[in-house]
Amino acid sequence: MKKLISKFFSGLVSAIAVIAIFAITGNQVQAAGNKQDVLYSKIKARGKLIVGTSADFPPYEFLVSKDGKQTPVGADMSLAKKIAKNLGVKLQIKNMSFDSLLVAQKAGKVDILIAGMGSTPERKKEVDFSIPYYTAKETLVIRSNEAKKIKSYKDLSGLKVGVQTAARQKDLVKKSLAKLGKKKAQFDQMQSTNDLVLALKTNKIDAIALSGGVGQAYANSVSGLKYVYADYPKGVQDEEGMSVVIPKNQKTLKTKINNIVKKLNKTKTFASWIKKAGTQLKKAK
Repeated sequence: MKKLISKFFSGLVSAIAVIAIFAITGNQVQAAGNKQDVLYSKIKARGKLIVGTSADFPPYEFLVSKDGKQTPVGADMSLAKKIAKNLGVKLQIKNMSFDSLLVAQKAGKVDILIAGMGSTPERKKEVDFSIPYYTAKETLVIRSNEAKKIKSYKDLSGLKVGVQTAARQKDLVKKSLAKLGKKKAQFDQMQSTNDLVLALKTNKIDAIALSGGVGQAYANSVSGLKYVYADYPKGVQDEEGMSVVIPKNQKTLKTKINNIVKKLNKTKTFASWIKKAGTQLKKAK
């Protein structure tokens, strides 16, 4: 009986060891796959492109009610549809907080990101970017009655500035004020732009640093707010514009997306999508 039990446990240990070896090997293959140009083939085989976004960034991405469901729409979502159509696959949008996007892509939960994201040197270490599909002037959203007090980034010294978590605007303000030798601003970081707007309306912050189109959209749709251009100094803003975020080493997919973006840039199609998004935003309000 003891021999049988001993053999049973011996066999069990061997089985566990074999499973462990296969698990390790599988992980190694998966890790190696990340270095191979395979994502485009996977998307085609799946028949679906999975796009990550953060839908609180009008007019690029925001939520509207469709058939009782909150659905992401906006200029970036029009771009996502165009890319999926040109690739010959269906589209799935996954909405999440902005600071979760790169993590989700790294974990393989989404294929690409379209979320008004720019190609900063720090981000380029982790992911690849398409050619820019749009460039917008940086803005500051302020209370209308403080228009004489805050006219550009120079007036943010010593004030409390709201920024979206993981967005580039915090660095833009910090570097710009440092370049002038001005007193630092204080920062309040929030995941949602809607929360930043509420904080501004309730006097918890003095201004919000936002990408151009987003700042304009909120200022034009929320009473008591207005926008001014940040006018950051030359050499501070280190990104080229908004791009599609693509995992590293996916040359085939990147080339196809770049070709799509090039055609759109020639026809200035994205600008027309922004206008369409503005109409959608007004109806949503």
